[in-house]
Amino acid sequence: MSGQNRVLVAGAGPVGVTVAYALLRQDIPVTLVEASGELPSAPRAATFHPPTMEMLDRIGLAQPLHDMGIEIKTWQYRDRKKGMIAEFDLGLLSGVTPYPYRLHCEQFKYARMILEKTCAFSDCDYRNNTPVTGFTQDADGVSLAVEGPDGPETIKGRYLVGCDGGRSVIRRQMNTGFEGFTFEERFLVLATTYNFEPDGFAGTCYIADPKEWCSMFRVPADGPPGWWRVVFPMKPGQTEEEIFTDEFVQSRVQGFHPRSEPYEIVHRNLYTVHQRIADTYREGRVFLAGDAAHINNPLGGMGLNFGIHDAINLTEKIGKVWRGEAEDDVFDLYVRQRRTVAVEYLHAQTLQNKKDLEETDEAVRQETQAQWRRTAEDPELARKFLLRTAMIEGVRRAESIQ
Repeated sequence: MSGQNRVLVAGAGPVGVTVAYALLRQDIPVTLVEASGELPSAPRAATFHPPTMEMLDRIGLAQPLHDMGIEIKTWQYRDRKKGMIAEFDLGLLSGVTPYPYRLHCEQFKYARMILEKTCAFSDCDYRNNTPVTGFTQDADGVSLAVEGPDGPETIKGRYLVGCDGGRSVIRRQMNTGFEGFTFEERFLVLATTYNFEPDGFAGTCYIADPKEWCSMFRVPADGPPGWWRVVFPMKPGQTEEEIFTDEFVQSRVQGFHPRSEPYEIVHRNLYTVHQRIADTYREGRVFLAGDAAHINNPLGGMGLNFGIHDAINLTEKIGKVWRGEAEDDVFDLYVRQRRTVAVEYLHAQTLQNKKDLEETDEAVRQETQAQWRRTAEDPELARKFLLRTAMIEGVRRAESIQ
């Protein structure tokens, strides 16, 4: 392999492997470094929106992802006491996208699938158990400092893409802030084998309540009917030991959908949730993508998708510069496009989603739910609403920025 004439990618999560794979398809050598020994399998993001599927189709990944996932063609707003308020049919987008549905597939399956394809390239140098410790750069390239299995090492490349998550070492060394806030409450995520679909629940549901909202969505797991993940907000001060007791966990799920038998809970996890965006996604030859650039609450299933959008946008621009089809200033366009839509769409929509579910003012709650009904019942209003919530409007906005 050539030495410095390659792109360095920090982090082999779903965004990092997408960056690596998309570059290798353009015959650009890649060194991909990952701190852990094995990619994590904890339940995290699992929603792939229509424009994400379109982007993945451009690099040959939509079909293998589809083969692992399940199509979710409708989603619902519900009230914890009143039941279903509105149901939205993504089929209304069939004239806009070839993927008029949400595809649900656990992100760790996606990452592992692409990592295998990535490592099949002769120009891929994949190193796990290799945490990043820092970097330096000059006019000619980047030197990435890592702590490999055999000790400290420096890896050289032309560019570096930091996909190393919300605690990104790359971002912390860049001259950029990471403004935003951390929610007081944490999110409890439970996975159950119980199938809610025969009870009228869609594969994605957002359930409003002023005291304890929740959201739920179905994932493939090991096969039909899959598992259902249910998310609840946890009040500050509750300990993990208290929250993870069988009694407490059962009380949460039974609280919104009572049944005579206990739920089989196959996984439980607790997350601290943030809303933050880096001040810039670029410093010279170093870039940020995914959670290293922006983190948000999971309501709406947008964070993973935004990271993949970052990856596709950036790798297309790196490819043009690599082949001499564009100058380095095209990378400033990456920052303008991706950071603008992170502010206007990613953070705006996810914050609004949370606000709508937890609203305590009864008059506002009633009006919001009435608006959900009116929108769902009017095909044109519903289509316009879905263009935004399915992330198509945000992609169009990014493409309009020059």
